[in-house]
Amino acid sequence: MASCKSPTLTRLVEIHYEELKAYIQRRAGSSFIASDIVQETWLRAARHSTKQPDNPLAYLYRTATNLLLDKQRQDTTHGRYFGESELAEAIECPLSSPDKAAGIRQELEILSNALDDLPEKYRAVFLLSRCEGFTMREIAMQLDIKEGTIEKQIAKGMRHCRRRLERTFSTRSE
Repeated sequence: MASCKSPTLTRLVEIHYEELKAYIQRRAGSSFIASDIVQETWLRAARHSTKQPDNPLAYLYRTATNLLLDKQRQDTTHGRYFGESELAEAIECPLSSPDKAAGIRQELEILSNALDDLPEKYRAVFLLSRCEGFTMREIAMQLDIKEGTIEKQIAKGMRHCRRRLERTFSTRSE
């Protein structure tokens, strides 16, 4: 007879990592912040007492949300004590040279044009996945297509963008 034991909280974070990250990313507007928050959620789950909450997944979402709120409060408080100029100096961009900035703008334009060349469904899937941070399940529900199709469309979009960049920069170096 199989065991009915439910997964541990840390295992639940691992199973639902992408969904938790996408949820926090939509609220925070940053993939980096979302990754940090989900990692901290995992650490909290690992330190949690042995008693399992009534609804473990809801507990994890609430924990992640609370961690994000704490971070946002901390950022707001930090902003009160440091002026914008001090904050700008503290967060100096390593790509601030005009040449590097122009190169980045050029790459973005090439990628934007490459995305415009994709069929509309492929472009929608690619942007929802890579720019909006949606999971494949969320994209499938929103666009009413199969998850396997989404993987293929994302891969095709990535190959198309990579080829466009390679083609552009290889012709310039010749």
